[in-house]
Amino acid sequence: MSPLRRNRPHARDDGAPTADMRMRVYSVGVLLGLTVLGGRLVQLQGADAGALAERALRQRTSETKLYAKRGDVVDAKGVVLATSVERRDVIADPQTVQAYNTRPGDGSKYQEEHGQGPAGAAARLAPVLGIDEATLTDKLTVKATSPRYAVVAVGITPELWQQVADVGISGITSKRQTQRIYPTGSASSTLVGVLGTPVYDEEAKAYHDYPLGGLESAEDDLLTGTDGSMKYERSLGGQEIPLGDSEMVEPVDGTSLHLTIDSDLQWKAQSAIAAKVAETGAKSGTVVIMDRRQRLLALASAPSIDPTNLTDFTNDQLLNTALTEAFEPGSTAKVVTLAAVLEEGKATASSPFTVPYALQRSDKLFHDSHEHPEEKLTLAGILAQSSNTGTILAGEQLDARTLYDYQRAFGFGSRTTLSFPGETAGIVAKPEDYSGTQRYTVMFGQGLSVNAVQAASVFATIANDGVRVEPTLIAGTSDPNGNRTTAPAGDSARVVSSETAKTLRDMMQAVVSEEGTAAAAEIPGYLVAGKTGTAERYDEDLGRYSGYTASFIGLAPADDPELVVAVILQDPRTNYYGGSAAGPVFKEVMTYALAQRGVAPSAEPPANLPLTWGGEAEAGAARAPGAAGDAAGAQ
Repeated sequence: MSPLRRNRPHARDDGAPTADMRMRVYSVGVLLGLTVLGGRLVQLQGADAGALAERALRQRTSETKLYAKRGDVVDAKGVVLATSVERRDVIADPQTVQAYNTRPGDGSKYQEEHGQGPAGAAARLAPVLGIDEATLTDKLTVKATSPRYAVVAVGITPELWQQVADVGISGITSKRQTQRIYPTGSASSTLVGVLGTPVYDEEAKAYHDYPLGGLESAEDDLLTGTDGSMKYERSLGGQEIPLGDSEMVEPVDGTSLHLTIDSDLQWKAQSAIAAKVAETGAKSGTVVIMDRRQRLLALASAPSIDPTNLTDFTNDQLLNTALTEAFEPGSTAKVVTLAAVLEEGKATASSPFTVPYALQRSDKLFHDSHEHPEEKLTLAGILAQSSNTGTILAGEQLDARTLYDYQRAFGFGSRTTLSFPGETAGIVAKPEDYSGTQRYTVMFGQGLSVNAVQAASVFATIANDGVRVEPTLIAGTSDPNGNRTTAPAGDSARVVSSETAKTLRDMMQAVVSEEGTAAAAEIPGYLVAGKTGTAERYDEDLGRYSGYTASFIGLAPADDPELVVAVILQDPRTNYYGGSAAGPVFKEVMTYALAQRGVAPSAEPPANLPLTWGGEAEAGAARAPGAAGDAAGAQ
C-alpha cells in the first residue's frame, strides 16, 4: 500500500473554477488595482503635484485691473482744465441677492423689518442710489441670460459707493473706473478736446479712452498712463484670502500738460465771440490772444461743445477754428505787403501816392470798397484808409518773389509746431503759379489763405520788434511724481528790422482812430495799433465765393506792446465789416486782458503820422470817418 499523500485540490468534473481559484483571481485583481492606484498617487503627489497646485491656484485666483490716472491739463497758473476722478460702477450678482435676508447661515437673525430677496434688497438700495425701486428690483432679479451679473448703477462717486457698501447686502460689489471732467466747460472744450465713449481694443482685450479733438487727441500718448493689475487668492465667497498668494503691478499714471493758456482770458474770449456769433448770425467765430513772444493765452472758437453733454453735437463743434479753418485774410494781410515795402526801402510812412478809386491791372479792374475821387495819401494813409488800389501801387514796387518770401517769413503757408489736430497750413501760391491777377490780389489778402494763429502771428512779430517766434501752447509737462519739465522756447527769426516794426506800429495807430477804419477798437488810456479786414469768403460747400470774413487784429499798448488779439468772424449776416463787427469784440477782450494782466496805460503820445500830402488834408476825409474801406474788390 502506497504511503499516505496530502490531498490536493482538483478541478471539478464539470470544469467550473473552485472557490480557491476565485479567491486567487480576486486577490490578483485587488493587488493590480492597488498598484495602479498607488502609482497614480505617486504621480499626483510627485511628478504632477506642481501642475495640479498651479491649476488649483488659478481656479481660486482673481485678477483686478488697476486703472492708471490720465494726466491733467492745466493752464499757466495751474488752474485745472481737464482731470480724471474716481468713479464706481455698482455690480450685482442676482443669484446671491436672491437669498437676501432668507437664510442667514452665520447665526444671525432674520431682519424682520426688511423684505427678502431682490425686492427686499431693492427697497434698501433704491433710496441710497436714487433709483426707482421697481426698476432696481428688476435689475436684481435673476435672468436666464445673465444670472450672475447685472449693472446696477454707473459712474457714482466713491462717497456714494461707501453708502451702498454700508447697507451690507451680499452680492453687491463695485468696479472702479475713472471719469474725465472739464471744470471750465465749453470755454475751453475746442482747445482741450473731450473724451468720448471708451472703445474696445480687440488686440489688447481692453477698453481705451477715445479722444475727440483738441489736446486730448494731439497728446493722447503722453496723457495716457499704463494700467496695472492685482492678482489674489479668493475664497468660495469671492473675498480675498488675507494670507493667500498675491501679486501686484502698480499702474503708471499719465503725464500732465502745463499750457501757456490763461483760463480767465480763455473764458472772456469764448464768451465774447460766442455772443458776437449769435448777434451777427455768423457761421463761426474765433479769438486768439497771444503775447509778443507768441505764447498763446487764449484760443477761443464758437460754436463749441458742452463736455457734459456728448449725446448731441456736430463735428464743427469739435474744431478749434483758430487753427483748423483756413480763410482769405483780406486787408489784415496788407500789413505784410507794406512791411516788405518799408523793409526793402521802396517807401517810407510819409511817401506820397496818388490813389484812384479804380486801377486796371492785368485783365481786371481793381477798386476800393467805397467810391471816392482821386486821393493824395501817404503810405500811412493807404493803411489807415485800407485802400486796395493804394496797396497795389505800393506793393508792385516789389517783385513777386520778394513779396512771397516775406509772406513765408511771417509764417504764411506753414503749419506751426503745435501739432494740433486738423491744423491747416493755409495756401500761399508760388509766384510762378500765379494767375494773371493773383500777383495783385495777394497784396491785399485775397488769393491766399491763412489760419487765425498765422494771422495773429504777423502782428506779434511787429509787436516783438520784427522778430518772429514760433507760437507755443504747451509750456511744459509734469510726470506722475510732479517733476516738471519745461518745454523749449519756440524758434525765432528776424523778419523785419526794429525800425520797420516801430514804423508799422505807428502807422497802424491811425487805423484805430476817427480817420481810420476801426474807431470802434479804441481803448481809453491805451494806444492801440491794428488792422481791419473784410474779405470775400470762399465757401467750400458751395465751391464759390459767398459772404465775407470780417476781422480785426491789433496790439496794445502800441508804444510798448504786450498783447495781441485777433478776432475773426466767418460769414456774418447782419454786419460784415471788420471794423464795426470784429472791432468791438477786440475792444472788449483787449480791455479785459490789459486790466487782468496789470498792463500800465500808454506813456507816449499818439504817433499822428501824416495820412495825406500836398496840403490837401481834406482828401483823407473824402470817405466818412471810420468807413470800412478794406473790402476787397475787382471787376
